Amino acid sequence: MAEVRASDAMTREVVTVRPNTPVKELASLMAERRLRAVPVVDEGGRLLGVVSEEGLVHQDARVHFPTFFHLLESYIMLPGSLKRFEKELRQAAGATAEEVMDTDFPVVAPDSDLSQVATCMVERDCDYLLVMRGGELLGIITRADLVRFLADKGESG
Repeated sequence: MAEVRASDAMTREVVTVRPNTPVKELASLMAERRLRAVPVVDEGGRLLGVVSEEGLVHQDARVHFPTFFHLLESYIMLPGSLKRFEKELRQAAGATAEEVMDTDFPVVAPDSDLSQVATCMVERDCDYLLVMRGGELLGIITRADLVRFLADKGESG
């Protein structure tokens, strides 16, 4: 039996938005189409980032201020605390896709084995992976795509 690849289960027709897409319009699109994540691309189709449901939830969430502790007459900030604060503040105040998008997004190659895809999703605790070859966006694969593929495979196999 041939190995099943990411390209076999991915959604090929990916819904994308431009960087200047208003957050309200983006949220409506995601809700209507039941999308977990939407890639943000420039006029040439080059991938700039991804807006996920989590990124949009930050719009209504409280921003966590950097964590400091007092030690020997000094204040020490916990590592990663400032970076998290900056990201949350940018997302909470964002009005466009560019302002709420994540530029660090999970990627998988189209020829990756489906078990590798599932393992990556579990290990990175993510709901989607962008399927890319080089810098080209070929598709997106979500947990729902994996479940649908397994269900279809079960019916035909």
